[in-house]
Amino acid sequence: MESNISEECRALIELRMAETGKPVTVNHMFDVSIVNILWKLVAGKRYDLKDKQLNILCDLITRSFKVADMSGGILNFMPFLRYFMPNIIGYTELKAIHDSMYSFLNNTIREHRAAIDVKNPKDVIDMLLLEMMTEKKDCLSDEELQVICLDLFEAGVETVSNTAVFMLLHIVRDQKVQKRLQQEIDMEIGTRQPTLSDRNRMVYAEAVLLETLRISSVAAVGIPHMALDDAKLGNYLIPKGTFILLAIHDLHNGRHWKDPQIFRPERFLTKEGNLIQDEWLMPFGCGKRRCIGEGLARSELFMFLTYLLQAFNLKLPEGDPLPSTEPVDGVTLSARDFRIIFEPRIKFITDHVEIY
Repeated sequence: MESNISEECRALIELRMAETGKPVTVNHMFDVSIVNILWKLVAGKRYDLKDKQLNILCDLITRSFKVADMSGGILNFMPFLRYFMPNIIGYTELKAIHDSMYSFLNNTIREHRAAIDVKNPKDVIDMLLLEMMTEKKDCLSDEELQVICLDLFEAGVETVSNTAVFMLLHIVRDQKVQKRLQQEIDMEIGTRQPTLSDRNRMVYAEAVLLETLRISSVAAVGIPHMALDDAKLGNYLIPKGTFILLAIHDLHNGRHWKDPQIFRPERFLTKEGNLIQDEWLMPFGCGKRRCIGEGLARSELFMFLTYLLQAFNLKLPEGDPLPSTEPVDGVTLSARDFRIIFEPRIKFITDHVEIY
């Protein structure tokens, strides 16, 4: 997995190097890179960062996350309305989006069926197809295989991409944070390629990631859960069958943090410079239902951060306003459009341009 992430980081650096000095709208900059990291594992394939088909699919995923909210909205609680006002409640758009995505997935699965080597499965789809061939009673149906692929496709892209964009937003707004990050990168990594093993020493970079996950909680209310039995929480009775949403954004922006509206990575560092793991920070949930993709997401964010800040100074184009921290609402929160100029660092270009 680290090899996959590194490959996409290098491709992203090359793309930004080719556009040196040009303002880049970064809100969907990470989409294809993140799809590639997962899709190579799931379907054994990666796409060029400029691939038109995949960019269209990434746009469809983004739109699907804007049609509803995490509770499912009115469509989830009164599904019969899709027969009377499908356009108004977003059903028509949501169905069209998913039809397009299922078409892409069905073509991918069909290609795998035609070329599968039962003795040498190469990815997750091959493994699931082999499981389906056993004809066990509880084996997957075709529809379930499509849904698993769609879950990986959607959930693996939107949240990490939005978080990475917010990370750039906060860094470009605060040059002090950017300079301190680059000082740590120069000291701990130098001009070689970053690796995940660097995380243990990159305390400030980790603090920047934690502060990004706190202040810009893209999964604002987590994933819906249901109480399987009557339960008590403090003085409150939660009846069986109740849907529960955890107000993660409020938790991360409440009084516990004292100045929650300020991006301050130092809040996760002790005076001695050690990392603080605050139990009030839970961007991936907690308990046995904690997000299954947490390890991958943290790894991707660290690698994107270190690769980009090693290679570039991030600057706002002259005349552009300071990017707004006010999010756009949806199933996940996303940043409002903003642009960055990726200025190659002279030290990096002079010494180690041959890496890329």
